[in-house]
Amino acid sequence: MSKFTDFAQRRRETTKMVPVPSVSIMPERDLGKAPALECLHLGIDFGGLKAVDDFNITVGRTEICGLIGPNGAGKTTVFNLLTKVYAPTRGTIMVDGQDTAGMDPARVNRLGVARTFQNIRLFNSMTVEENVAVGLHNQRHCGMATSILRLPHHWKSERYYHERALELLDIFDMAGLADHEAGSLPYGAQRRLEIVRALATNPKL
Repeated sequence: MSKFTDFAQRRRETTKMVPVPSVSIMPERDLGKAPALECLHLGIDFGGLKAVDDFNITVGRTEICGLIGPNGAGKTTVFNLLTKVYAPTRGTIMVDGQDTAGMDPARVNRLGVARTFQNIRLFNSMTVEENVAVGLHNQRHCGMATSILRLPHHWKSERYYHERALELLDIFDMAGLADHEAGSLPYGAQRRLEIVRALATNPKL
């Protein structure tokens, strides 16, 4: 037995594990399952300004949760932290039990976190269906060669993405607008389209 292994074993034997005090609550039906989201002592500083300080939240897997507060309270900053648009100065963000430290927004999205934005961010010159297809990108399994050569698997995948996009658009009765340019839609329809695009990423949260 090496000195390191012996030390590690003695440390395990002498280290008492205790519950961590927590003020988190979640629905009883979600107990025993990893929370969809858990934030511990989250904070970010911009220069000398503490925009968010000691933010804690736990969201159960079947929970509907809201974040409320006055203008300037830091709500949007929190969402930017959760989706890694901003990197936190301190604290921990766990998504489905996995620490997101060092991840970028694309990786967090692949973990199952989707969002919309305060100011609509659609691809205005693309069609409604194409905007939804952007959200389906993390479910694409075609290789570059397959797509370039237009092999049968490419066309099968394209058919699936088309059908899936229409299925999602139908949630808001927007399937009939699939070929319209996104930028030509009225504000309310653009907002709904952004929600559909977020749902297209197949999010857990």
